[in-house]
Amino acid sequence: MNTTIILQRQVRELKETLQDAVSLAAKYKGNMGIIDQEELARLSKQANGSAYNLKDFDLADRNGEQ
Repeated sequence: MNTTIILQRQVRELKETLQDAVSLAAKYKGNMGIIDQEELARLSKQANGSAYNLKDFDLADRNGEQ
């Protein structure tokens, strides 16, 4: 087989594995801390193309509120 075809197959398999891992981890999202949820959102963006907004995880204190 051509090396390019083999590499393309490996990339496809890795993407599928990443999607499986993200979906499995998402089942336990309620038990995760904020840092783990942010990492899961970042990986989900790569795996599924879902939106990842860094501001969703911003814990900066604004106007005395958090």
